[in-house]
Amino acid sequence: MQRPNILIALARQGPVDTDVLRRLVQADLLCLRAETVAYATLLARFPDGPSAELFIRLNDALRSRLPQLERCAHALGASRAGPPYQHGTFDAFAFPGTVSWVALHAERAAAALAIHTDFAAYFPLCQELVRLLDSTGTEVPEEFRRCYDTPPPSELLDLAADVVEDGLRHGDAADTATAVADLLRTGLDGFWQFAAHGPPAVRSGSGSPAPAAG
Repeated sequence: MQRPNILIALARQGPVDTDVLRRLVQADLLCLRAETVAYATLLARFPDGPSAELFIRLNDALRSRLPQLERCAHALGASRAGPPYQHGTFDAFAFPGTVSWVALHAERAAAALAIHTDFAAYFPLCQELVRLLDSTGTEVPEEFRRCYDTPPPSELLDLAADVVEDGLRHGDAADTATAVADLLRTGLDGFWQFAAHGPPAVRSGSGSPAPAAG
């Protein structure tokens, strides 16, 4: 069953303020940095079989996404320093903190199911957000649209499912895997909460408005 999403609900109400998009990109950059370390840690813990292939390919995918996110942040006028480290930004760290815990403690089935759950939720929601921004007349830079109107990575999802099965065959606990995936999904809820209603995002330069699309 699909969970309600606070940012999608906000976008359905009408044009979205540019600060919301800035916070989304800044939080994504923070998540990406945490995930890079997390997947390297998981590769060190599970260096064989389909697990190794999954974590190597995830790192490759993140490295290719980083320039897109940085261009998107620049186009929106967001600070390159990342999300604001100030009161009220705890939600921005909910996902990075959870994925860091997963990297250190989760069994391979739990880690892979958490990744599968994350990707299966995140990418369709981003695509829906882009459609809603267009339908409500919210002007966004083309860099944002290229970055966020991306389908789920089917090959990585299939590989993550293979790793879940491999872990279960080797004795990982199915109920633990489900609980860890739910934990990561809750961390992702914090990510969306920060984007929708966190403090005003830090802007670069004098704080001039972000350029409109086109």
